[in-house]
Amino acid sequence: MQLSVVIVNYRGWKRLRLCLESLRCLNAASFTWEVNIVDNQSGDGQLPLFKKDFPEFLFIENAGNFGFSNGCNVGAKQSTGEYLLFLNPDTVVSLAAIQRLLNLLEERPELTILSCSQFTDAGKDDKPYGFFLSPKTLTSLSRSFYRLFHKGFDREVEVSGEEIIFPDWVSGSVILINRNTFYGMDGWSEDFWMYYEDADLCKRVWKSGGRVALVKNVKIIHNHGGASRINSDVKSLTKSEVLISKHIFIHKHFSGFTRVVLQSYFVINNLLFEHLILGILGILLFFNASLRAYSKLYVRIVEYYFNAAKNQTWLSPRSVNYKK
Repeated sequence: MQLSVVIVNYRGWKRLRLCLESLRCLNAASFTWEVNIVDNQSGDGQLPLFKKDFPEFLFIENAGNFGFSNGCNVGAKQSTGEYLLFLNPDTVVSLAAIQRLLNLLEERPELTILSCSQFTDAGKDDKPYGFFLSPKTLTSLSRSFYRLFHKGFDREVEVSGEEIIFPDWVSGSVILINRNTFYGMDGWSEDFWMYYEDADLCKRVWKSGGRVALVKNVKIIHNHGGASRINSDVKSLTKSEVLISKHIFIHKHFSGFTRVVLQSYFVINNLLFEHLILGILGILLFFNASLRAYSKLYVRIVEYYFNAAKNQTWLSPRSVNYKK
């Protein structure tokens, strides 16, 4: 088996259907393949229907909603391909894009992780890559200033015409990696429940001497955000997990005085500056659903910091590795 596609789903059925229909392009592929879909216990009765509609793909029912990293690891363990393509359920792919990524990784084994450009149906560039968290990129304001003065990422142009950039990290929505390399990196870290697990994997790749690359002129469609923005409760939950995952990333990849300063600064910024005003507005203007989500977000932030101090851990309570 040359390629295993691994998809993690949680109640994203409408977009997953479009993704799986597009993956039927693999029937015309010259390489051997399999598609494994891990459902993180959606529990809404849709899984049997999808098994019936897409019998050529393997559906795996996870024991619970243990997050993206856990779902990816479960899918990878039940795959047999030499290469693993981790794909979001809200993507739409083409055989040409998958074939070129696979060929390029086979031609250039020094590229550890390979991704591609991603655009919405409306043609908006998703820019699925970025800078690692650092003192210069920790908050949205500091990150904006950093981008203004940063020269950009290294670039190469292949003889065949592909333009490749080498960002710090690429989104977990499209990640192609050699199976042996993936397990040599210990897979996805299940410290993360949602968000920054891709940046963590890429950080470990760079630390090990590998390279993270994105092919600019290989493109797929990615309409993200559907399952994570259903209502104000879900929106506040996912936004709080972004903040939590930043704390986990800092704890894993910084040490000593720098780690203490970054963690402390981020706590103060979240409680007293960046989210406080929106949280107050959400309480005052509770009839506005968007602002109401920010008041719920602030409550989640306070609750998280209380439990983090109580249990002496930065992990999310939803993380597989969380211990009370």
